[in-house]
Amino acid sequence: MADIRSIFVPQDESPASLNALAFAESLAGAAGAQVIGLMFGLVPYYPISLATVTAPEGWIHAQRQASDEAEGTEARLRGMYSHLTVANELRRVDAFEQEVGRICARRARAADLTIMGWEEGPASDLDRSLFEHCLFDSGRPLIVLPSLRALRAPPQRILIGWNGSREAVRAVREALPLLRRARLARLVVVEAERADMSEAEDDSDAIFGHLERHGVAIESKRAPSHGRDVATVLADEADQFGATMIVLGGFGHMRSGQWVLGNATRASLALSRHAMFFAN
Repeated sequence: MADIRSIFVPQDESPASLNALAFAESLAGAAGAQVIGLMFGLVPYYPISLATVTAPEGWIHAQRQASDEAEGTEARLRGMYSHLTVANELRRVDAFEQEVGRICARRARAADLTIMGWEEGPASDLDRSLFEHCLFDSGRPLIVLPSLRALRAPPQRILIGWNGSREAVRAVREALPLLRRARLARLVVVEAERADMSEAEDDSDAIFGHLERHGVAIESKRAPSHGRDVATVLADEADQFGATMIVLGGFGHMRSGQWVLGNATRASLALSRHAMFFAN
């Protein structure tokens, strides 16, 4: 855990975000790291045109209300941070919703790890933007902690979803501090993906040996898909193994200036059953 010196948390008062803060505190305590929280005061959007001389009263009222709400949220969060048992800092930025993801990605670059909460059900535009920017634009690994999965200690059993991709390699490399600390990790290759590989391309044995050399207690398994998608197979395997975290490559690409998530990444978020460690 010595590689983790600072943990970044996009912070609000949702149950999932508070779960993320509690988990960040536990990891920071184990690593001797600092928790850096960032909350946003969302500024109501007002399209300014050349024909507009003064802002309408309705927008001014909405802005004042939003500012008052942000002040209250900040005060409550600062109270929570004051009771953390690790070094910490809470920062606040007032911004339009459209700017939040980009700002978070920039701030995440100055930390070793980002932990964010993920609410059950369909993701909001804001949550999706935070996830995409923190994963694809920050250059840092990201742990997503769903509202239904509260972790209060570093994970003792971790499942690795392995498909030999660059993203999977990066995820395994970034997760090494947690993998070395875990009691047992399981490397899982979904047979539906392996069917697309030649024997020369199937490097799961090589990565298994690599992890052993890094001091990871590891075992491996081939998991048949039986018609299920990869995310469901991995979630079911994690349940069977008793894993509290799944390590995954984060897949996505740009289209028309926006990120489009890969199928496995999107499906894993939709399941929201386990803490997920992503890297891209």
